[in-house]
Amino acid sequence: MSDFNNDHNSNETQNPRQPQQPEQAHNKRSKNKTKFPWFKTIIVALVAGIIGALLVLGIGKIMESTGLNDNGSSVQEASNSSNGGNTLDGKSEKYDSVNQMINDVSPAIVGVINMQKAQNLDSLLKGDSSKSEEAGVGSGVIYQKNNGSAYIVTNNHVIDGANEIKVQLHNSKQVDAKLVGKDALTDIAVLKINDTKGTKAIDFANSSKVNTGDSVFAMGNPLGLEFANSVTSGIISASERTIDTKTSAGTNKVNVLQTDAAINPGNSGGALVDINGNLVGINSMKIASEQVEGIGFAIPSNEVKVTIKELVENGEIERPSIGISLLNVSEIPEQYKEELNTKRNDGVYIAKVHADNELKEGDIITAIDDKKVKEDADLRSYLYENKKPGDSVEMTIERNGKEQTVEVPLKEQKSTSSESSEKENESPAPFN
Repeated sequence: MSDFNNDHNSNETQNPRQPQQPEQAHNKRSKNKTKFPWFKTIIVALVAGIIGALLVLGIGKIMESTGLNDNGSSVQEASNSSNGGNTLDGKSEKYDSVNQMINDVSPAIVGVINMQKAQNLDSLLKGDSSKSEEAGVGSGVIYQKNNGSAYIVTNNHVIDGANEIKVQLHNSKQVDAKLVGKDALTDIAVLKINDTKGTKAIDFANSSKVNTGDSVFAMGNPLGLEFANSVTSGIISASERTIDTKTSAGTNKVNVLQTDAAINPGNSGGALVDINGNLVGINSMKIASEQVEGIGFAIPSNEVKVTIKELVENGEIERPSIGISLLNVSEIPEQYKEELNTKRNDGVYIAKVHADNELKEGDIITAIDDKKVKEDADLRSYLYENKKPGDSVEMTIERNGKEQTVEVPLKEQKSTSSESSEKENESPAPFN
C-alpha cells in the first residue's frame, strides 16, 4: 500500500503545472449530465437483503418452535453443512470465539442428582436415612423443549438405583425430574422436567463426520455440583473405537469416540461438543489408572439419537435373548477344563439353560451364524445388532468334544425401564 502511495505522489510532483482547461471543460459537461444513483441503489439492495434474511430466520424459528411435537423422541439436528474442526484450523462456522460458544451452549447442560434412601433394616441400622438423600451427581444434556417441558439425556449409571431424581439447571435452580426410560447396556437414560425457564436445547452433530484431531469440549459437573458448569478442552483422539464395557446388564461391546479432554467423575452424562457447539457425544467413561492419562470416551451422538427415540416411544429397549447363563471359557481355570472335555481357550460355556431349546448345559458356543464367538461380548453384540425377538440363529457348539450346529429361537429380553420392578433390577443378566 505504501509503494502505491509513493508512486502516486511522485506522479503528482513530476507534473506541477498541468493545464487545467480540459478538466474544467469536463466538469462543466458533467454538471449538465444526469448522474445514475449508484449509492442509493446499493443501500436499498443491502437493506432488502438484510430484511429478507431476518424474515427467513424468523420464520425458521417459528417453525422450529411450533412444528416440534413428538414428545421427546427426537433431537434437534445441526445442518448438514455444519462440520466440526480444530480451533487451530480456523474459526467456528457459528461463533467468533470459544467463549461465545460456551456461553451459548451452557443453558443446555444440567446437573443430575441421584437421590436414594435406606432400602432395608440393615441400612437403617447403619445410619442411612429413610428419606431420600443425595447419593451421587452426574451431568445431563437438554435435547428437546416441547410444550413447557424439557427432555434430558444422561447416562444410565448416573441415575441407577435412584428413588428420586433432581436436576440442577444452569442458573443453579433445582427441579424434580421424571424418569422416562433407561437402558443399562447402552448406558443411556432419558429424563423429563417441567420447569424450563432459562434453558435451551442442544443441536446434535452427525458423529459419523467427526474426524481425529477435531477440537472438542467436555461440559458438565466434574466432582459434583461444587464445580458445576465446568468446561475442559481437547481433541478427538480416535473417531472409531470398539471397547468392552461392564454394565449392570452384563458385558457389551460399544462404539465410542475417544478424547483427551479431561473427563472426571461427575462429567458422566454431560456433553462433548465441537467448535460449533453441536453435540458429538455423551461423556460416559474414562480409563482410570496411575499409568494412564487423557483417555476418555463418549457415546457417539448418532447412537444416542437412536436410543433416545426407542426409550421415549417404548420406555425400554427390546432385545433378543437366547435364554442361557454363560461363562467365558477363557475365565475357566485350566484344572477344570479337563472335566469339561475341552482344550479350547475361547468360546462361551453354557452354565445353565433357562429356555426350551436344543442347547444343553456344558455346551460351548464357538460361532453364531458362522460368526466366530471368542467371548460373551461377541455373542451379545451380534444378537443386538442383527437380530430381534422371534428370529432364530444357528449356533455352532462343542458338545462332549465334538462340534455340531443347532438352531435356536430367540425370545424377548427387555431392558430395565422406569416401571421395572426391584426384582428385575436384582437380576440384570442379559441372557436370563
